[in-house]
Amino acid sequence: MKRETWWIVAILGLAALIRLALWLQPLHLPANDEVEYLTVAQDLLAGRGWSFYDRYHWLRAPLYPLFLAASLWLAQGNVWLAALPNIALSVLNVYLMYRLSQAIGDGASPLAHRLVALVAAILLTHATFAALYMSETLFTTLFSAALWLLLAWREKGGRWQDWRLLVAGALWGLALLTRSMPLYFTVLVAGWIALEAAGHWRQVFHRPTALLAGVSFAVIALTVVAPWTIRNCLSYRSCILIETGLSYNLWAFNEPREDMATIFRALENIADPSERATYATARGLERLREDPAILLRKLWPNWLAIWRVKAIQDRFLLEDYRADPPPLLFLMALITDDLLYGMVAVGGVAALLYGTLLGRAPARLLILWVLYFIAVSLLTHGEGRYRHFIFCVLIPYAVRAWLALPKLSRLAQPALTAGLLAAGIVGCSALLAYHWDYAIQGGTRSFWRLSGDLARISNNLPGATIAYQQAVSAQPTPDGYIALGDVLRAQGKHDEALAAYRAAQRLNILYPPPYTRLGDLLRERGELAEAQQFYRPQYVSEQTLLDLAWRDTTPIPRKVIEVGDGLDFGYLSGFYPGEELAGTRARWTGPVARIRIPAEARIVRLRIAALRPDAPIVGQICIDNRCQPFQLGIEWRWLELQLQPSDTVSPLREIEFRLTPWSAPDNRRLGIVVDQVEASTGN
Repeated sequence: MKRETWWIVAILGLAALIRLALWLQPLHLPANDEVEYLTVAQDLLAGRGWSFYDRYHWLRAPLYPLFLAASLWLAQGNVWLAALPNIALSVLNVYLMYRLSQAIGDGASPLAHRLVALVAAILLTHATFAALYMSETLFTTLFSAALWLLLAWREKGGRWQDWRLLVAGALWGLALLTRSMPLYFTVLVAGWIALEAAGHWRQVFHRPTALLAGVSFAVIALTVVAPWTIRNCLSYRSCILIETGLSYNLWAFNEPREDMATIFRALENIADPSERATYATARGLERLREDPAILLRKLWPNWLAIWRVKAIQDRFLLEDYRADPPPLLFLMALITDDLLYGMVAVGGVAALLYGTLLGRAPARLLILWVLYFIAVSLLTHGEGRYRHFIFCVLIPYAVRAWLALPKLSRLAQPALTAGLLAAGIVGCSALLAYHWDYAIQGGTRSFWRLSGDLARISNNLPGATIAYQQAVSAQPTPDGYIALGDVLRAQGKHDEALAAYRAAQRLNILYPPPYTRLGDLLRERGELAEAQQFYRPQYVSEQTLLDLAWRDTTPIPRKVIEVGDGLDFGYLSGFYPGEELAGTRARWTGPVARIRIPAEARIVRLRIAALRPDAPIVGQICIDNRCQPFQLGIEWRWLELQLQPSDTVSPLREIEFRLTPWSAPDNRRLGIVVDQVEASTGN
């Protein structure tokens, strides 16, 4: 392969590794629009169609829910695996930005194109969104590919019948079906195409093929959109072109007199999405007629929102958004997200304006898109994650800007002055809007947490204690106190560990991990009644605590486990919350369930029953990867197992059940019921 090919393959490999490393974290808690997209995709898979939008406050563009439904289908319903197609698209986006940089055609060096790909690969926003169930990645793929083909079409002569123009139109239509924001921009693109095909604006109306080129692009794009529009016309009382988000924004983001909960209720009580949109539009326009100055008052906040690096939920892939980001990830984000984003925004705006003032056609098209994006954001509302819409434009030009620094004196001075002025305005806006306290406190906390983690890995527990104490002094967080409590407990300082865990619990009573730590330590100390209270808190689900206790705690061996008694947390995995079943308190298993027993046990007795409509059932029980079948009827019975000596150094070993599940009326996939586990050495 050519040297350039090796470079781009290496950068794409790096992009894939970064995205997979982030994805390999525990499944993150859905945030923002993810909840909606996942619900709609699951409805589509279940054959319920678009029924979700019969009761939601807007109608969404359809393509991403369809894409996510297909991903879930391929992953057999596994939400975690369903992110892989999105990750593949995110890696593809790195390549598309590389090709877009080449298609700009301003004589930039191969180094510039490689750096564009590298920035797209390491920019944390891109990498994070690869594993989020959000439409931004798919939109970027379609939109970037369309822009690339448009620039390639121009470079190849700008003929109206060129396949690149036709495919670009189809991709544009698909992008509109993902996010409708560029809808009205389509007119500007069609005009740019006609201008480029004519060669000069005076020739546009004298060359029918030039007009035909622009019209062809727009017609193809709208033809792709048309089936969804027709579907909406047939389904609702009036037509909806793509989605109704603009109507919602018109009411919700123009200083409404109602709070958001009231707006949601009002819209969700209107069953037909077209009538819902009409009502929202009317309320929004009514408010603007009352106070037209709203449009002026929102300009500055929305301007800052465009350039802000915002600490929102989807900034990190967290299992719970009350948790601290991993220390190394947070520190990397300050560089590969905050600093890098600032360089992209400032450099991209400067180079785009410079290229436009010099009359370069690609820059004219791309700056039109940035200006359109800014105008829409100012008049509706801006969010930090919306910067995805302009990254594909800003990154190629930002690289050119920063590479041009050594030769500033040789650049065209009037255009350069204008570019630097625009960059200064954007840079100052980003600095004004930056979350300085969050970055400074979080950076200090993450530095000390990372220092403590490294000290603990090297078994320097006193050093880790000091570092964790510094972390909670810099910024008290539940995770900081949990880390401190864990290292104190490892040193046998149980009273101090309890104090740290209690501090974590007090900081956020909705955060589950402190409860499992408190329950486990109190149970080990014999304070069983208090331990039960922490295992059954008012604000945290029992299922969450069951799952976390298995993963995050290593309980002391117990010869008798009363399943469902409130003290079995950490010993069970794959079980459901306890309930009264056939005269006793017990737990259902799922298809696969595990139980921790003492490693020294030679005999284990389990009181179990099928309690299911398809009883008797046959399952497998496995210990140390040796499995044997068993049959179970609907009545309670004792299953006795003779165990071989264990060669594990751990004080615990595991029993695993493998069962064919059945679906309960509440949609749980149930296996069998376990009531009690008894282990003995057989002496």
